[in-house]
Amino acid sequence: MTAAGRHRVSVALLLSIQPSIGLRYATPLVHDSIVTSFDVRPALAPALAVTATSRTAGPWAAQATLDFSTSTLERHDAGGATVDLGRLSTLALAVGVRRSLPAGLAAAARVGGLKYLPASETGIFREGAGGVLALASAALSYAPPGAVAGPWRFGVEARYDLHRFITPALRTEGFTSGRVVHRIALSLEASWGAP
Repeated sequence: MTAAGRHRVSVALLLSIQPSIGLRYATPLVHDSIVTSFDVRPALAPALAVTATSRTAGPWAAQATLDFSTSTLERHDAGGATVDLGRLSTLALAVGVRRSLPAGLAAAARVGGLKYLPASETGIFREGAGGVLALASAALSYAPPGAVAGPWRFGVEARYDLHRFITPALRTEGFTSGRVVHRIALSLEASWGAP
């Protein structure tokens, strides 16, 4: 085996890769009142993620997660009406640690950044989406011992994260601080190269 081949094998053995797909709920990005109160929030969104986890002999491991969601942005009026405001996507990158627990459970804590990607620069995004927003995240996963097929191990993961949301247009309108947005995702996860 060549030196390059040995290097590729050693890198593969040091990482476990976990793709996941699920559904995400997010709290409102904006709450305001003109004549009646209204909220602006993303609809339920598919959540796609890929996590790389270091393989260690102990219970602690380092992780990096790339997460993508896309859905419609909706305005919900107090009277019950809902208006479609176009497509909104998010891309997040977070790094942190994972702790293995008994009975196939694991917990993780991560920090990183999140970027909003609106399909059009209108409404609250009429002056752009602004920069990358700081993100804090926690996750709990469960992989049953028998849920294995070849090199793959299957499980579920519940992810929670929060960030402060604000855009240049909201600052222009007089909003001085970002609104805390909570996001919850429940995903099916497949792990390749898990110990």
